[in-house]
Amino acid sequence: MPNFTPTTDANAIPTVIAQEVIKQFPGYMGLAKFVSKDTDWTGKDFATYGDTLDIVKPGSLTVKTKTPGTAMVSQAPTADKTSVDLDQHKYIDVVDEDITKLLRKPDLQLEYASRMAIELAEDIETFLLGLHAGITNTVTFDASTSATVQASYLAIRSFFARKKIPQQMEKQFFADTSIVDELLLISQYTSDDYLQKGAISEGAIRKIYNIKTFESQLIPSSGSPVTLHNVACTKFGFVLVNRPMPLDGNGKGVMQTNMVDPNTNLVFRLTEGYKHGDLGSRFTIDVLYGGAIADVNHVVEVEST
Repeated sequence: MPNFTPTTDANAIPTVIAQEVIKQFPGYMGLAKFVSKDTDWTGKDFATYGDTLDIVKPGSLTVKTKTPGTAMVSQAPTADKTSVDLDQHKYIDVVDEDITKLLRKPDLQLEYASRMAIELAEDIETFLLGLHAGITNTVTFDASTSATVQASYLAIRSFFARKKIPQQMEKQFFADTSIVDELLLISQYTSDDYLQKGAISEGAIRKIYNIKTFESQLIPSSGSPVTLHNVACTKFGFVLVNRPMPLDGNGKGVMQTNMVDPNTNLVFRLTEGYKHGDLGSRFTIDVLYGGAIADVNHVVEVEST
């Protein structure tokens, strides 16, 4: 049986918790899993905190008619761009005086990891959903009856159709719990899963008019009476920019490494060391990101009350 010492345990526990955070993270991530990254638009430029990146979108093109004996008319489309500030630097910092005991309590480690994952994920999700003010199109969702729910989904479907979004492109609806609760009571939206008890045991909802619905507890609200700002989008409605941070602390009293979440490709930095003032082990997980509305034709605000 291997011997555990305070030194080896203290070095191991931050890495263990950090790895657990990465494993737990996808379960708490909603919108961030589906949005585009700047590499989907223009490649990955070098950037650090406070920089502004330009996400370039192709300009419009026009079909021309070729007339025999005449030269073709070339086009020089004007590209549009969206500026994204890389200015969201968020972290969780933990100090534990008896980190050896923590290492020997796997359930407690998992609880730490889960809470860290929840907090980091909710911060990014809240930021993205808070961009709703920049959305230029709005439809109303009425969940009062089966007929009004159907009309509301058709309004979302029609928006994407009018914007010429390809039918095969995935469309997601991030809805408040109040909407999802109503949907789960309407059998036509749960019937495929209902026979297997999926609607009851898992809260499963079928894809509706080629729109997949996800529940979110982070939908922003405003006004009185309260208006909820739900969001429906394709991958290209939002853009999320993220950059790995420098590992300058290595060799200067701490150990640092960057970890990549394979589900979102977000890069998190782990810093671990010893905090003399607290006589304890200290570890930090931080992330640098920014985001914006990428294409207003790929996102619609869905207001509900």
